[in-house]
Amino acid sequence: MRTFRLIRSKPAGAHYNMWLDEKMFLRYLEDGVPTLRVYRWDRPSFTYGVSQEPEDGLDMECCSSDGVEAAKRMTGGGILFHDDEITYSFVCSREDIREPKEYFVSYKEICAFLIRFYGSLGLKPSFALDEPAFKDRSMPHRICGASYEKYDIVVNGRKIGGNAQKRNRRAVFQHGSIPCAIDWDLARRYIKPFPENMPLGITTLSDELPELPGKDILENRLIEAFGIEFGVCFAEDNRSSYETFVAE
Repeated sequence: MRTFRLIRSKPAGAHYNMWLDEKMFLRYLEDGVPTLRVYRWDRPSFTYGVSQEPEDGLDMECCSSDGVEAAKRMTGGGILFHDDEITYSFVCSREDIREPKEYFVSYKEICAFLIRFYGSLGLKPSFALDEPAFKDRSMPHRICGASYEKYDIVVNGRKIGGNAQKRNRRAVFQHGSIPCAIDWDLARRYIKPFPENMPLGITTLSDELPELPGKDILENRLIEAFGIEFGVCFAEDNRSSYETFVAE
């Protein structure tokens, strides 16, 4: 059984969270230790894809005046709003997550742990590709939530969360969000122009569950789902020691 390093980060801002994700990826290229990280956000924040500019969809003057961070991800995709959610990232080899060698990228297999996680909460998740309205919702958009990718997770016909990847010959890196709730009035203040139909196509755990578990419980369920799906165990690392480790 493969052992993953497990990092539980305290809530932090967008620039720090994206910095640590990138450092985690670079550290894996040096030491080859697969790592799973779970983390949160200490304020409303935005991230945007590596090929995007934040002005392409965000009112940066308003963000700046309100102290709302917008940080670049090392992965692709559109603008994402982060607030009341838990977030994960992992880096490892293809073999660590049982990705079939005959596939260049197998998102279905890689995202299976998310299907398992949502299922453990009593939900009935599926992939967007299997939804009848997929073709109508699959056009690219600068705002991540305004369109569907094939292997986005859908609950009751609405997208939940988002995921993005970076790869090279040796490593697979993925991070993604699991929204507990979304303050659409707050998001509307910064996303310009705001796709008015976007909230209709997105759901959260608060929308789907009669009672929302605490974030510690959700993180533990996510870690458990990852371990079961990929047949791995975990060695938890102290956050402060890991930060020193990756910053060297």
